[in-house]
Amino acid sequence: MVDLKDCSRRNMDPIIKADDVAYPILQVPDLALQEKFLVHFGLHVAERTDDALYMHCEGSQPFVHETRLGPKKFIGSAFLALSMSDLEKLSATDSFGGIEEIKGPGGGFKVFGQDPDGLGVEVVFGRNERKRNSSLEPEFMNVVVSETETFQRLNRAKRFQKGAYPQIKRYGHYALHCTDVEASLAWYNTHLGIIATDIYKAPPADEETPVGGIFARLDRGDKPADHHTILMTSTALSNGRAGFNHVSFEMVNIDDVFMGHEVLAKHGYEPEWGIGRHYMGSQIFDYCRSPFGQVHEHQTDGDAQKRQNADLDEICLKARAALGPQCAQRGNH
Repeated sequence: MVDLKDCSRRNMDPIIKADDVAYPILQVPDLALQEKFLVHFGLHVAERTDDALYMHCEGSQPFVHETRLGPKKFIGSAFLALSMSDLEKLSATDSFGGIEEIKGPGGGFKVFGQDPDGLGVEVVFGRNERKRNSSLEPEFMNVVVSETETFQRLNRAKRFQKGAYPQIKRYGHYALHCTDVEASLAWYNTHLGIIATDIYKAPPADEETPVGGIFARLDRGDKPADHHTILMTSTALSNGRAGFNHVSFEMVNIDDVFMGHEVLAKHGYEPEWGIGRHYMGSQIFDYCRSPFGQVHEHQTDGDAQKRQNADLDEICLKARAALGPQCAQRGNH
C-alpha cells in the first residue's frame, strides 16, 4: 500500500515537477456541436480543422481545451513542463513516448504517456502565448475588511449585461475514476511530482475503510498551487468504470459562475450540480453536461496551498458541498 502522507510531505525525487495543467483532450463525433457548446460555456475558437477543435479563454494561453473528432472519449490531460529537459527525461521512461511537435495553436513540443488505467497524460513545453482578451483582475467586493467597514468598490456600480457569456481565466483541474487511487497517485507523483492534499473515505471511516478519493496538487515549492489539479476517485463510486469524471475551468469573477449557469440553462444544456460551494477545495462551483454527456465545471475562489505549510487532511466525507445541493444529478461527483 502507498503511504499517502509520504506522497504529501516528503521529496520523493520525481522525474519532473509539472508546473501547471494546460488543457484537457476530449473526443466527440461532432466538432460543430462541441464548438457551439464551448462558446456558450465561455471559451473562444482558437483554431478548427477537419479533425480537431482548439478553444482559448480570456488569458494568454494559446488554447485551454482540445477536442478531436471521433467516438466520444476522454483522451487525457496536458501538463506544463518547466523545460525541454523535462520532456527529455520523461521520454526516456517506459511510460512516455518520444518528443513531438504540437500541431495546435502556439506550437511547442510534447510527450505523451499513459497512467496505470491507460488514461492519457501529455506534457508540453515551449508554447507561444497569445495576447489576453481582457483583464483577469476580479471585480472588487464590498465586504467588511475592518471595524470601520472600508469598502473596496466606491462610487462604482456593478453592472453585467444580461445573457452575456461568462469569462474563463484558465483550465483548473480534472477528475478521474481510478481502479486503484493509491497506485495512481504514486504514478503521478513519480512522473510529475503530484502530491496529495486531502483524502476522503465514506462514513463510517476507520483504518479498514478503503480510500474513496484523493485530491492531489502540483508541487510548486514556494509558489501557490491550487488545492487540487487532479481528483482521483475510486471506481467503487462509478460502478467499476475507470476513466473520465469532469474537467474544470476557473472563472474571472464569482459573477461569471452565475452568468454561466444562466447562459447554459437558457440554451438548454443539462445541469449536473450546483450552484454551490465545495467542502474540499472550497470552490464556488457549477457543473453542466455537454451535448455528449461530458461534464464541464465553472469554478472560482478555491483554496491555494504551498508545500511547506500544508498537511495532509484525511476526512470522512459526509457532505460534498459546504453550501448548495449535496449531490450531482446523476451521482457522478
